[in-house]
Amino acid sequence: MQRHQNQSYSVSDTGPSIAGAARVGGPFSEPESLKEIKDINPFGASEGLEWAEELARDPSWWKPKSRRFDDRSAGEFAAGVPTVEGSGNKSKAMTVCMADVQSEPISWLWPGRIALGKLTLIAGDPGLGKSLLTAFFAAVISKGYTWPLETCPAPIGSVVLLSAEDDPADTIRPRLDAAEADCGRIHVLQAIRDVDAKGNSTERMFSFKRDLVALEERLSSLPDCKLLIIDPVSAYLDGTDSHNNTDVRGLLAPLAKLATDHKVAVVLVQHLNKSSGSSAMYRAMGSVAFIAAARAAYVVTKDQKNPERRLVMPVKNNLAKDSTGLAYSVITAENGAPVIVWELEPVTITADEALTPSESNEEKTGTDWAVEVLQIVLADGPVPAAVVHKEAKQANISPKALRRAQEKLGIKPKKLDFKSGWVWSLPHSEDAHESEDAHESEDAHESEDALSGNEDILGEEGHLGA
Repeated sequence: MQRHQNQSYSVSDTGPSIAGAARVGGPFSEPESLKEIKDINPFGASEGLEWAEELARDPSWWKPKSRRFDDRSAGEFAAGVPTVEGSGNKSKAMTVCMADVQSEPISWLWPGRIALGKLTLIAGDPGLGKSLLTAFFAAVISKGYTWPLETCPAPIGSVVLLSAEDDPADTIRPRLDAAEADCGRIHVLQAIRDVDAKGNSTERMFSFKRDLVALEERLSSLPDCKLLIIDPVSAYLDGTDSHNNTDVRGLLAPLAKLATDHKVAVVLVQHLNKSSGSSAMYRAMGSVAFIAAARAAYVVTKDQKNPERRLVMPVKNNLAKDSTGLAYSVITAENGAPVIVWELEPVTITADEALTPSESNEEKTGTDWAVEVLQIVLADGPVPAAVVHKEAKQANISPKALRRAQEKLGIKPKKLDFKSGWVWSLPHSEDAHESEDAHESEDAHESEDALSGNEDILGEEGHLGA
């Protein structure tokens, strides 16, 4: 294709910009204009040149063809239809030289856990107290209380709360009162009001797609705002496919920019999916883009050993070292509303461990029996894996119980050499076996050295000399 000098090229849904010139000046009358279109021919020789005459007569003809042109390679697009000066859009890559960027420290809402100007995700099953947790966050910021396991007070400021599941009057306000919040600093965004040209107003739910400008205006009216809570984030997607990575990223990117521009911490609340047994990183409902966009993420779950105890465990933290988890219980305050009481010690297990389902009594019995059988079978040292599985089957041990017993005893199957198969052994018996081999080898070397050192006193037949 021919490329015309000093001309940019673009295409729109109503046709190439040269078609716009046709609409202004009427059908092309100058031969060179029509010739220019024919020379470009974005569809290639297979289309013929009839399209040029049709475009010159009626630019609207381009519309059904434009998608084909848009789908062509970047190189062909660059050599496409010339753009009349002043029409069409032009894209430009925006870069910044890092020498011109002033380094800044991270500003924290909760040191090492929730950063100002960033997205944070909190995921958990229904009924575990996630909304109580956000009410606690709001109370802390509204009065500058000290965070759990911290010694310095939180920054004081306003809070904006979007709650799709709790009523402000009979649920949110009593919880805030129970947490001793300053309700004068906490604002619940209940709806978006639309007013048409005739002055008629309607109210609807907030939408990430349509209402970030309205939200930004509200944040601008609260310059001291430190925290924006969205509970749950899935309620405000407005038809966006929550399982589509591209769609979710496109929705959260403007929200992340809003957080940065207003230096406000945005806490997104999400439910867990049903994929029990998978990594905590993939347990948040919907696309993994939710947890990828968040700079820190936490999971709320029950303590497997104490159902009344709740654990808040770190899943990821891109801005600080992964901190320890926390534990809390829910009690009833004087006003009858539930409120959180935090434990004074950190939780040191991982999020994956906290989410791992505990064994039932039946499973525990099966595992204990499997442990006992393995200890007997492997008592004398390494045993071929096939024999272990045979013995387990004869003892009515299920594969699941066998695996649990194997993990509990720290058994790691290995090959003794390339010719033999896999063997199982108890860690201590394996060490003893290796130690025994080492002693035998050492004794053999000592015997050889002794024989070598006595060659001068032995005769040629290996007997003592006369």
